[in-house]
Amino acid sequence: MRRADTFVLISHPGAAHFIYELVAAVQRLGFASLFETGYYYSDKGVLSDLLWLLPRSWRERIERQLKRRQFPDLDERFIQQHARRELAYVATARLFPHRPQLAERMLYRRNRYFDLVVAKRILFARHRPKLVVAHDTSGVVTIRTARSLGAVAVLNQVIGHIVIGDRILREEAERHPEWADSLHAGAPTWLIEQCQSEALEADHILAPSDYVKDTLIEIGVAPERVHILPFGVRLDRFRPPETPKRSDGKLRLLYVGQISQRKGLKYLLEAVRRLDDPSIELTLVGGMVGSGAGLKPYEGWFRHVPNVPHHEVQRLFQQADLFVYPSLHEGSANAIFEAMATGLPVVTTRNSGSMVREGQEGHIVPIRDPDALASCIAALRDDPTRRAELGENARWRSYDFTWDRYRADLGALLDRMLEENLAPHARGPIVRPEGYA
Repeated sequence: MRRADTFVLISHPGAAHFIYELVAAVQRLGFASLFETGYYYSDKGVLSDLLWLLPRSWRERIERQLKRRQFPDLDERFIQQHARRELAYVATARLFPHRPQLAERMLYRRNRYFDLVVAKRILFARHRPKLVVAHDTSGVVTIRTARSLGAVAVLNQVIGHIVIGDRILREEAERHPEWADSLHAGAPTWLIEQCQSEALEADHILAPSDYVKDTLIEIGVAPERVHILPFGVRLDRFRPPETPKRSDGKLRLLYVGQISQRKGLKYLLEAVRRLDDPSIELTLVGGMVGSGAGLKPYEGWFRHVPNVPHHEVQRLFQQADLFVYPSLHEGSANAIFEAMATGLPVVTTRNSGSMVREGQEGHIVPIRDPDALASCIAALRDDPTRRAELGENARWRSYDFTWDRYRADLGALLDRMLEENLAPHARGPIVRPEGYA
């Protein structure tokens, strides 16, 4: 089967650079493809033209955020946008940051609407796809429609399954209620059932880590249907600083990600407070989820840097000495790959889905264990030679996880999936998604 004659459709309602990497990989592999998404920013679009009417300072600030929805390697001719509900969701989340339930309702509506629209496009398309890649929480009707038409239905499960994740988040909200509004615990029953259906009904599932695969197996997915495909990192962008950092007696800890207890931040903050060492400086980089009430007891023990666009974040890694990421529930944190590529040793958890190996590129600690975090941080504080060794190992390890490797592995997987699906008949009655509410 020639790739150029094989139509692959990818759907994702939001934005994430690892999703753009997936789409770019499919395009560069030579498949005929279409990317169905919410909003994608183009330098040639109407919005870009309108920005020039604004004062320069406003324009630069807005463009800085819009470039999150842009990717240089994508062919924009093969992107189909469904922007209205996506922009409504983004506006709600930005304008009402202290009302997360409102943004969450908008997110659910966006995902359900997007799923329905994509399914209808597949059903009524002049050229139907032979393989469809949908994403968790927004793909149940898309998957059913694709399968009913004989296409290969692939679920890209970018985070551990919601059944396990919601259980962890509920427990965390009970343990630390001051962080509860950052957790979004208590997913509605219909969403959990939908996500179970996505995973159980897809022909194949892409998982970025062993942790994600384990959560899928726990809900009943056959292990052979789950294919581990680790994310990659751009080694040209994320690399050690050209000049060695000056030793000033400080140990600069860095965390990059959402400011949420799903990331285990209370345990990191508690570890730093227990160490009570003024030479340790902790920087938390990322957008605040919820009110931030959980941070208040730790004021003075950290510095917070709000959202930094992905294309600007590499300098923060270069300024750090140790990357710490104690997540409770993850897919495979891109920030860990980026830290490793920058030559930073990493202290993290298995639930972070990282490719860090215990004692080789850093340390793996149990979730919810501030003492283990403090112990690792203190040991690396006291042994700069060991810290440098782990950092060098991390840089070398990152060469095994490039986006070129990701693309090659993805191509081999898609070829195999298509070869296994050569039977010309559909696998069930045609699904007509107009009944989906």
